[in-house]
Amino acid sequence: MKAKGLEISGTFTRQVGSISMDLQLTNKALQVMTDFAIQFNRNSFGLAPAAPLQVHAPLSPNQTVEISLPLNTVGSVMKMEPLNNLQVAVKNNIDVFYFSTLYPLHILFVEDGKMERQMFLATWKDIPNENEAQFQIRDCPLNAEAASSRLQSSNIFTVAKRNVEGQDMLYQSLKLTNGIWVLAELRIQPGNPNFMLSLKCRAPEVSPHVCQAYETILKN
Repeated sequence: MKAKGLEISGTFTRQVGSISMDLQLTNKALQVMTDFAIQFNRNSFGLAPAAPLQVHAPLSPNQTVEISLPLNTVGSVMKMEPLNNLQVAVKNNIDVFYFSTLYPLHILFVEDGKMERQMFLATWKDIPNENEAQFQIRDCPLNAEAASSRLQSSNIFTVAKRNVEGQDMLYQSLKLTNGIWVLAELRIQPGNPNFMLSLKCRAPEVSPHVCQAYETILKN
């Protein structure tokens, strides 16, 4: 995002239960920038800054500063379109800068998202079939074990695994910061780089974003 001389880029991360927005601010104006502050509009999962935007020294022309802004999920909630849309305002001594960004849903996958096996079976049966969504994840080079390990590092947990007619079936669970559970069946045919993913959730509108998270995690 670049406006009125301020260039902003960044990423979202989750590490050991802490969410942060890692920002790079560059001054492309002809004057020094000071007095930075940041604010989020209401959003689907209540994401909000957990601390002020700390730019410790004035930002001179052509200077870049990197900042890690801690976030929490106790802000005001309003369902956004798309669901992971975040509207941000950054203020400094020159002006207020507004921009929108999309955050990856897996920053909201919590560490205690492993469902007990019997509970998984009961919940899968209990969620209506019309809430099930099917996706294909193409060109993934991992085997079932590597995929399971990679997903677990982003808080998608394998509850059970079985082999059916040569296919590896991984039954997985994850939980979002607002308490919504998502159940998954990941089908992996050895030698076939295309995986089949079935998701069941009481809030089915999150499923496409969860699939996108699977894609990102498995391919990076």
